[in-house]
Amino acid sequence: MSSGNRPTSLRPASRRLVRTHNLTRLQLASHRPAGRRSNGPVLAPAAGWLVQTPFGAEGLAGRLRSPGSIPRGGPIPALRTIGQAYTGRDNRLTPLRLVLAAAVLVEHAIIVTHGPELPPPLMINDWSLSYAAVNAFFILSGFLIADSLEHRANVFTYAASRALRILPALVLLSLTAILIIGPIVTSLEAAEYWTRPQTWLYPVQVLGFLDTSQGPAGIYAGLPRAGEFSATLWTLRYEVIAYVAAAAVFFSPIPWGRWSHLALFALTSVAFLGLALLWVEAPPLIMSAARLSTAFTLGMMVHGWRDRLPLAPLIAAVALPLWLLSGDAPWAEHVMNVMIASALFWIAFARLGGLPTASRIPDWSYGIYIWHYPIMQTVLFFHPSASPLLIGGIAVPVTALIAAMSWYWVEKPNLGHKAAFGSWLQSVWRRHTTSV
Repeated sequence: MSSGNRPTSLRPASRRLVRTHNLTRLQLASHRPAGRRSNGPVLAPAAGWLVQTPFGAEGLAGRLRSPGSIPRGGPIPALRTIGQAYTGRDNRLTPLRLVLAAAVLVEHAIIVTHGPELPPPLMINDWSLSYAAVNAFFILSGFLIADSLEHRANVFTYAASRALRILPALVLLSLTAILIIGPIVTSLEAAEYWTRPQTWLYPVQVLGFLDTSQGPAGIYAGLPRAGEFSATLWTLRYEVIAYVAAAAVFFSPIPWGRWSHLALFALTSVAFLGLALLWVEAPPLIMSAARLSTAFTLGMMVHGWRDRLPLAPLIAAVALPLWLLSGDAPWAEHVMNVMIASALFWIAFARLGGLPTASRIPDWSYGIYIWHYPIMQTVLFFHPSASPLLIGGIAVPVTALIAAMSWYWVEKPNLGHKAAFGSWLQSVWRRHTTSV
């Protein structure tokens, strides 16, 4: 996986895209506003409710149609549709996010030892494990963000919630990069490191969701992935774009409901398929935006049709062999996404023989996602001959520890201020509009 948006060489014979975590390179092989419509009953949000995001629970996700009907962390009763099952935090979304973050980590334990020209090691039909995991994150994101919009229905609280979910952990990451890790792993003299603009611009790049392919100046020189600090950050810009786009639709005169969600999914799918067929060498920004918006709107579509979609793995069972037989056909990724979505929501909400939901476990997935790569790079810096097994063996506990500290000391405390932050944003907006 490449962290940046650097195109590399084409496969001479077939020119096929290698689908890694980053599809940005070619490689060798309070109440809802008036007019808002949704499906099924929706309750007004109560004080203290929090909303889940793709990287963690900010609190109560979904709609409490029957509060207390499911024991926290216990088995899920048999239900027939996704909408019936999505009644609160008693689901397996948190364990699923941790599994997805772990999938990215596992592949990166191998990738950090490879040069950028080598294909990723864990692939089926040119789609890598981390690539599929990122798509899965965006599918969950589309579902949960659609639900968040319906329950918040206030642009200021929505913006505050999204900002406080993403930014505080990134502030910690970028400052740690330039002030603690960077000076240790840079090949530059101290004076040169501290005076290079690249060093001080790194937090700007990270917090502005710009080019995060390179870290502070001179880091990890001589490693196969020289200069890369956190190779997963590139996806966050598309996450933020999706947040803004979904809010723009919700707060616009465009009808909000299952048909508009279906239309958005169809539009993004056709656009992505068109690029794959007609413009294989499209700029990485465009290809990645098309790819991830397709996954995101699929999640939105599932949310819109949740009261009609069966809670069963049948779609995944049909899509799996179809995807395997599709090879690297342009439409194969769409089949893969449908398969992933069907499996995700079935595992998240189905009874599964009474398997406990484990919904009480802390959600460290965001911390694991953004921190595992620099930990692995640092291990390789001090042990250049380390095997992927050794790198993973060291990185897993260290990453888990840092992710836990990030959650308990940074992410979770900041999420407690989202209501106040949203009110402050609204008051600033009102003062501005009044003065104008």
